[in-house]
Amino acid sequence: MKSTMGRRRKNDLSLPPHMHEKSGTFYYVTSTVPRKWISLGKDQAIARKKWAEIESGSAEAVTLADLLDEWMSSKAFEELSDNTRRQYASVAKQLKAVFADFDSIADIKPHHVAMWQDSHKSKVNANTGKSILSTVMKIAVRRGLIERNPALEVDNLSVDRRTRYITDEEYRAIRKHADPVLRAAMDLSYVTSARISDILDIHMSNITADGVMIRQIKTGKLQLFKWNAALMAAIENAKKIKRPVRGLYLLSTTRGKPYQYDQINKWWIAARTAAGIDDVRFHDIRGKSATDAKRGGQDYQALLGHTTKAMSDSYIKQEDAQIVEPLRNML
Repeated sequence: MKSTMGRRRKNDLSLPPHMHEKSGTFYYVTSTVPRKWISLGKDQAIARKKWAEIESGSAEAVTLADLLDEWMSSKAFEELSDNTRRQYASVAKQLKAVFADFDSIADIKPHHVAMWQDSHKSKVNANTGKSILSTVMKIAVRRGLIERNPALEVDNLSVDRRTRYITDEEYRAIRKHADPVLRAAMDLSYVTSARISDILDIHMSNITADGVMIRQIKTGKLQLFKWNAALMAAIENAKKIKRPVRGLYLLSTTRGKPYQYDQINKWWIAARTAAGIDDVRFHDIRGKSATDAKRGGQDYQALLGHTTKAMSDSYIKQEDAQIVEPLRNML
């Protein structure tokens, strides 16, 4: 007669049943087939608490802060760009403060999510917070801790489209005062319409005989920018920046490491201030590039790497006037 007992574990003997450690992260491993590895985070004390909650199948004492901490220690969060992680972590901190008095995630209802949005001074961050809530609540739904995701029942706030267009004169003025690395990043962003995170992630191996290969970090879209005079000049200027160690990246620090967004942004603020230009962001270069491409008759949707024309149109900063012929005669 075969035993009904499971196999005796050989590792993690100090951990409770179904709980395992892998690469510094604790997981709850289900007994179902196929098995599911549910991340419990890197802190063992917190992980044990979450293990007990899963074992009991109850949402009692599972707070929003618990879910946020778990999500921010997950592989999915680690794969986001540095800038996105910083933004999400900042908004998550605000969410923890706002929902600190809620004893359980089961107490959070759709109208509480709406109250979070309506009371926030930034519509963009309010929508970001709602998106984060939706993400972590999905975890709770999958575990049976709650039955419905309250964030899915609330619409995003309407956000006015940014219309700031950097003129050629403004661009040249900022570029004149820019650090050489910032200047190279500006030119690369302008000729490719790429986000700063994608520019900083260009490896030397991405520069091929056919052009420059960029995989968008945000969307996963793979683009090959074919060689032309502008792209060649931008790449050559970036290569000319002297570095004792080139490293794997086109734009690398003196130690051969990739630059972080914070450093680029500091240089950007200094350059625009020196140029006497306010209310411009590095990301506005992407909008300028798309707008200039449209005016020049280029495929700006392909340049931006969007799946729909509507998405690309949101980057066009200046509306083209309809050409109208007036009446030929006066009364």
